[in-house]
Amino acid sequence: MTSNECRPLGGHSYLALIDSMGNSLSIVNDARQSFDKENTEWTNQDGRLLRYLADHHHTSPFRGVVFKWRVKAPLFVARQWWKHTVASSYVDDQLGWNEKSFRYCSAEDAQFYMPGQFLAQAESNRQASGGPLPSGTQQSAKIEWSKALGAATAAYAELLLMGVSKEQARAVLPAALYTSFTWTCSLQALLHFISLRRKDGAQGEIIAYANALIELGSPVAPEAFEAFAANNYQF
Repeated sequence: MTSNECRPLGGHSYLALIDSMGNSLSIVNDARQSFDKENTEWTNQDGRLLRYLADHHHTSPFRGVVFKWRVKAPLFVARQWWKHTVASSYVDDQLGWNEKSFRYCSAEDAQFYMPGQFLAQAESNRQASGGPLPSGTQQSAKIEWSKALGAATAAYAELLLMGVSKEQARAVLPAALYTSFTWTCSLQALLHFISLRRKDGAQGEIIAYANALIELGSPVAPEAFEAFAANNYQF
């Protein structure tokens, strides 16, 4: 199924479903291959089998459904995302990742992420955010953020004028820099990503992408998403 559905996620961030292959029937038919059987139309029996697979974490049949996504996100979100291709037990199910490269593309007209709201450090979690900073601090934080971006982009432009290569000059650019990439993944890998990136302690920016993945992905295999939603998307 070809699709161009796109969800804006604030600022310049967005997620788009480019293409997909397979559906919920593909999953249960893959599960039946041990018995050399398959159904051509969805039945209540298929629903029971799919829920059994989800409830008991028999997720290999979910590899038969494939999605291709286009993502625009700040570098710090993209690097969290990339961990799922190199540090996951599901690494074999990550079928593709192709990203914009600032070795080739100039960042002189690059876009940068600005939080809609600045958050305090969580008291009970060393890696997570807490509630919003006081209103008076919000503007001060925005000013400091903007100053840092301005200094980095000015340094980058100056380095290019000196003749420094793009692949070296890019190192001075901050993690707020927007990048874009395509991600091809199985439904198994997608649900694994969602299960980790919607947990308490996940960063708000990537939670927004995880929720959008559910919104755009669920129409492809609604019964499968419903089965895992019943388990809170836990693998």
